[in-house]
Amino acid sequence: MFCSSNKLVFLSCLILLSFLSNLSSEEAKIQARKATKQEMGFHFHPQEGYFQAWNYSFTDEQTWIFATYIISNLGPGTKNCGVSLVVYDKENGTRFFTKEFSKDELKTEAGRTELEIYNNSVSKGEQGPEIKMDTDSAQLFLSYKTGWSKAVSLSGGKISLPVTDRFVQADMAFSFVPVQGYLVLNGNKIELNGKGGMEHLLTNYEVYKYSRRWELYRSQNSAGEKLYTGGFIGNDSFPGGEVRTVSTMDAAGKILFSAKVLSSEVLEMETEPFSNYELPIKERFHLDSQNSCSLTLTRKQTVGQISVLSNISAVLRFFVRLFFTRPYQLYYISDARLDCKQAPEGSGTLPKDPNFKGIFSYYLINP
Repeated sequence: MFCSSNKLVFLSCLILLSFLSNLSSEEAKIQARKATKQEMGFHFHPQEGYFQAWNYSFTDEQTWIFATYIISNLGPGTKNCGVSLVVYDKENGTRFFTKEFSKDELKTEAGRTELEIYNNSVSKGEQGPEIKMDTDSAQLFLSYKTGWSKAVSLSGGKISLPVTDRFVQADMAFSFVPVQGYLVLNGNKIELNGKGGMEHLLTNYEVYKYSRRWELYRSQNSAGEKLYTGGFIGNDSFPGGEVRTVSTMDAAGKILFSAKVLSSEVLEMETEPFSNYELPIKERFHLDSQNSCSLTLTRKQTVGQISVLSNISAVLRFFVRLFFTRPYQLYYISDARLDCKQAPEGSGTLPKDPNFKGIFSYYLINP
């Protein structure tokens, strides 16, 4: 099968693995919907700017892992598929590993989520997907206990972009499901037993051309209901400034409501010390025109931080700077609270418990 990208593009993709729900500022309403496994499978597109990513996660509240498989056709060169692995714990902080491969080392088929990239793979296990990742410095194996019946397309399928024939699609395959496995670092094997999830992104347009910052929040409440929010802050070329959405699901996977963020207000701001970006600590999203439904997000504990430029060679660093002034990835445990008299615009159902806890990811591109 075909995949292509050079080192520059591969690292660019790592920065941009957040989940979008809509990229057109003219869209008045966004509706998440159920998604199929086939929709989240491999789908090559010939336009320059295509890339596809599957991000698998794990946590046991002591260790946080984000393992990503990438396929792309951005730019020339043969090193074109790749994996990235982020591992965080309080004792060691963040450890970041990447490895790139050529198109000849990719094996997959259209519509399939199973794939092989040399000695890295996603396969069908007895109880759900299983992943294997080997970056030379680290080896990871995770086995998820889940089906695909709760998968949801946060974007409602493909969202058309302002450029002709360009689109983006964002899906949540599963989250907070049981997962077991192991991690090998420096010859030491660590047994893993916790919860995890998988997110999928497919697009055929370079996101750095119109955005500064991407976000994704995946969370759960005491009733097992899920709340997802994500989107981007645009650059000067993007009309409308920002596009973000909020979606909720019950424990059985039924969508409760999906809404576009109509406006937002920063309640507390800081100069984030690791990246030196101005970022909200506490922010409120308004979800309806009556101002009767809002979501307040509060960042808490750091569970991962990456300076992309510090993890690449001097030659590659020069080329990355042509596209990204200060690329960072930041991960936080965050709290969220819904304050709503009814579901946004009176459409849908509110969760049983308005308080959520989960992982918030920032993908910072340019100030």
